[in-house]
Amino acid sequence: MMKTINRTLIALIVLAISGGVSQAQTTTGVTDKEILIGGVFALSGQFRLVTEPYERGLRSVINATNDAGGIHGRKLRWIVEDDGYQPARALAGTKKLVERDGVFAIIGQVGTPNIAAMLPYTEPVKIPIVTINPLPPPTPKYAFNIMASFSDLAYHLTKHLLTKGGVKKLGYFYQNDALGEVGRVGLNKALTELNAKLAADIGYERGATDLNTQVLRLRDAGVEAVVIIATGPAVATAVKQGNTMNYRPTWATLGVIGTDIVYKLLGEQIEGLMFASELESQFADSPGMRGALATVRKYFPDSFADYNMLIGYANGILAVKALEMAGRDLTREKFVKTIEDMGSFDAGVLRLSFSPTKHSGADAAKIYQWKNGKPVALSDWLPIEADRR
Repeated sequence: MMKTINRTLIALIVLAISGGVSQAQTTTGVTDKEILIGGVFALSGQFRLVTEPYERGLRSVINATNDAGGIHGRKLRWIVEDDGYQPARALAGTKKLVERDGVFAIIGQVGTPNIAAMLPYTEPVKIPIVTINPLPPPTPKYAFNIMASFSDLAYHLTKHLLTKGGVKKLGYFYQNDALGEVGRVGLNKALTELNAKLAADIGYERGATDLNTQVLRLRDAGVEAVVIIATGPAVATAVKQGNTMNYRPTWATLGVIGTDIVYKLLGEQIEGLMFASELESQFADSPGMRGALATVRKYFPDSFADYNMLIGYANGILAVKALEMAGRDLTREKFVKTIEDMGSFDAGVLRLSFSPTKHSGADAAKIYQWKNGKPVALSDWLPIEADRR
């Protein structure tokens, strides 16, 4: 009889303990000591030129957070899947992180075509994503981004070239996938407003290393300026191949492309390159930029104020702040609502704002041009409007 009572008592204790543990761990990826998060971006291949400084920026924020004791006593553990800048691999990596590793959220993603491939999977299963890349419409419920919409940047570049730049023959040169299509939305809106037409509309396939044929077509069409929505290596290749045939239009691209990464590839040939960017701190000796650089150099001493490093840093600052504000009783829904309710938020190197209907953080952009070895602002801050996303 006593043995039966003891067994019953032990069973009740075990049940109580297991019940308590299950309640404390009902949120996937969250334990008493850890928050497990995932990242999906290129760790190999040509696009690593962009993602390595991005990873340094974000990883430094994670490291600094853990060194300071974590978030409500929990350390962050970050697992990154290599997608090689391939949408199919991005989707596969996301499924692996969610279904096998059991991450709480995807914090860190790079690649417009890749996020477009991921969202049809992550939205139905309610996995939060904090990315840098602009999100395709309609506004996702569980995803947030911090960069300016590529549509907006293409819109402002097109308007500037046609109104301020005096360009008569404009060309559009783009990566033939979701990246190019996102840019086309803003470009077409500007053309419609100005009652203008393109002199050339030419795409290239992702990963192409020889763009001579496309550049020749731009030259033969008499194009004076080119809105180029492409990766950094492709922009550099187009500029170089244009120079070899003595064809030097004004190339106009995205802020993420037109900065230090392309400078490394082009050197002095970057002169005249125009770009639109939501980030000013990279070019200013601001407290935010100095603070970001100090944090990153603590863990990666040879780092410099690269656009991709700073945008990765801002990505990390937003995610960590939201995790902290969501409280100890962390759930995915609370994390998402926390970002939606943030309003204006200063990530140190980038001003952001969010709401339940605004999941794209950046509010404004400037147009710059490389002159005498440094970027010079050609405009004041230009507004980013939701109806162009």
